[in-house]
Amino acid sequence: MVKVLLLTAMLSGVRAEAPSRARAFLLSLVLPAAGHRYLGEQVTSAWSLKAEAGLWAAYLGLSTWASWREEDAWAYAAAVAGARGSRDDRKLWDAMGFYDNVREYNLEVAWREGSSARTYPERPPTWDWPGEGERLRFKSLKDSSLRARHRARMVLWCIMGYHLTSALRALKAAGSSEVSAIPEPYGVRMVVVRRFR
Repeated sequence: MVKVLLLTAMLSGVRAEAPSRARAFLLSLVLPAAGHRYLGEQVTSAWSLKAEAGLWAAYLGLSTWASWREEDAWAYAAAVAGARGSRDDRKLWDAMGFYDNVREYNLEVAWREGSSARTYPERPPTWDWPGEGERLRFKSLKDSSLRARHRARMVLWCIMGYHLTSALRALKAAGSSEVSAIPEPYGVRMVVVRRFR
């Protein structure tokens, strides 16, 4: 909403001079479609807006999917293995996917790290999988959540790269334009002429 209000304010009014390089850069950095529109590229602006909407939809969809899968994994662990503990504890989250129960984990980590090892309480057990199939099902849910989060971050990087690329392109395009005024019966029509080098 803030983007829309900002862009509306910046795009309102008729330009009588060549497009400002700084304004074109900033508009494209905030919303690439606005930068294209400011430069008079209506078709490119429409396609750019569709691309922007698609990228944000992909990001939100992947983030939502990751949250749902994480909820499913935690609920499954609590129901099947009696999992207790903080969901923010990533070490616990990983240990539940690799070890059948807390005792097995505690023995392994104590053997590897000695007295400085971080262990979890065994009474009541932090988790205890009834079998390997249940543990692998949990691990699959957990891993799909992590993959979706990773993909969402990749889409976010793509969005940022798209904005930066569009801003640099607008900066270059704004520097190679000139505005002409053409008299008409009911006023003056402004025409942006692009020089291509």
